[in-house]
Amino acid sequence: MTDSVSKCGVAERALDAWRRWRRVDRAAAMERVGGALEARRSEVIASAAAETALTPEELAPEFVRMVATLRLFAGVVREGSWRRPAVDPPTPESIGPNHDLRSALVPLGPVAVFGASNFPLAYGVCGGDTASAWAAGCPVVVKEHPAHPRTGRLIVETARAALDRSVGIADALGYVRNEDPGDFTAARALVSHPAIRAVGFTGSVAGGLAVERLARERAVPIPVFAEMGSVNPVLMTPAARAAEIAEALAGSILARFGQQCTCPGLVLAPASAGSALVEGLSTRLAAAPPRRMLAPWIRDAYLRRCGRAALARGVRVLVDPTARDGRRDAHAALFEVGLDDWLQQPTLHEEIFGPAAVIVVLPGEATPADLPLPGSLTCSVWTGGPHDPDAGALAGLAASCAGRVVFNGVPTGVRVCEAMVHGGPFPSTNRPDTTAVGPRAIERWCRAVCVQNAPSSVDLGW
Repeated sequence: MTDSVSKCGVAERALDAWRRWRRVDRAAAMERVGGALEARRSEVIASAAAETALTPEELAPEFVRMVATLRLFAGVVREGSWRRPAVDPPTPESIGPNHDLRSALVPLGPVAVFGASNFPLAYGVCGGDTASAWAAGCPVVVKEHPAHPRTGRLIVETARAALDRSVGIADALGYVRNEDPGDFTAARALVSHPAIRAVGFTGSVAGGLAVERLARERAVPIPVFAEMGSVNPVLMTPAARAAEIAEALAGSILARFGQQCTCPGLVLAPASAGSALVEGLSTRLAAAPPRRMLAPWIRDAYLRRCGRAALARGVRVLVDPTARDGRRDAHAALFEVGLDDWLQQPTLHEEIFGPAAVIVVLPGEATPADLPLPGSLTCSVWTGGPHDPDAGALAGLAASCAGRVVFNGVPTGVRVCEAMVHGGPFPSTNRPDTTAVGPRAIERWCRAVCVQNAPSSVDLGW
């Protein structure tokens, strides 16, 4: 707790210098951090691989994304339009009092970042939340993730040294140690500290809601932007090709062994495609070799959720995740359930974090059109081609439940760009009006301020 308090106080003192630094210098500092990390690429990837059981081949593109995101936000800072400056001088057509008005987005203040277990680099110490908060002018205090503490310390050491050399403000990045996954003392102290003005969280629904509750209970509540649980439904028209879909979905479910927030975990298949889809997915997932998961407690949680699904009424276990060799590795899982049983059991609507999916084969001529799909980061729509008459209805349903609608493809893999929306309705996030990826992610760490009739001697830096 003492560590959290001291880091928050230091971040608060760094706020004024960091946000007032010239945009070009703040951008250069972020680029210098990216360059310093690039110089230690092999070391960072080796550390993350040793701690998480992700392979170097899986971590290499994630490392590239981390560095590229820092550079992207540096470019956004230089360009400046993200601050949405607006100037309305007096005009005869004024609606209301005819004042000179100017507004822009300004930083909220120090941001607490809870990194993710599954992306130690892209959602870690110098991941998207940190990069976007820095771009907004906010110092950051990161809570260490117990699944990869050594990697976190390596990155923070590298980044702080680069910040110190570049702008002399190493305290724009603070780091709170927390190696015990069952100890929430540091998290409580961090969220409750009065210097912290916003929180970025990536993790479970229970964890995100707990952080949000702590933030609400403060004397001065603060916003929390939590990315939580997502089942990422998969829909298909009767004309869609089931065999092709089964192959693509199996690859997506097994990528990084299902430990991705965009893993497709719920498949709603028309009766015409049900048999082929069930057979194709079952064959591929059953043949997948077991793997170590990110951490022992993540494997345990995966098996508990699979066990709950297997015991639900009407569920048929197509691929059993329980170990068949006595090892601590995990296996993929696949469950099938009828529509009525799925509708009546909310536990089957929840994410199983890992290489698992639930298939619901719709009876007869039934379609997903009126089904209560869980809020998700993504929803995929598979069609029979560009002129499929059933595609429009499914697209509307997908857009109503997800932040990103994917056509004829898998949801895993997120491009970092202006158009990307990485967010969605609850329980995928607690703030469906925001995105955690892309330049618009900056806006989470800002608020709008308007000045009226400011004298020319006042320099607001706008």
